[in-house]
Amino acid sequence: MCICCRKRLKQKELFRLKTQNTKIELFDGNGRSFYICKECFDSDKIVMSLIKLKKTPKDKNIIKEQVEEIRSKWQKLD
Repeated sequence: MCICCRKRLKQKELFRLKTQNTKIELFDGNGRSFYICKECFDSDKIVMSLIKLKKTPKDKNIIKEQVEEIRSKWQKLD
């Protein structure tokens, strides 16, 4: 289930991320994670949803930078 829009989708259709040391990262198999759908990941509403999560930075600009970094990593993987 996407943490932004609460849509129930298959895990293959969702991005899996985690927070570690107040940084948002791709899930590497360790720790707790959360899922975000492609629609929410590409929109700006992801920032407000991530601010609500525990152990994430509370500054919108920092979150936007981290999301852009993750987007570029995903594009390289595809």
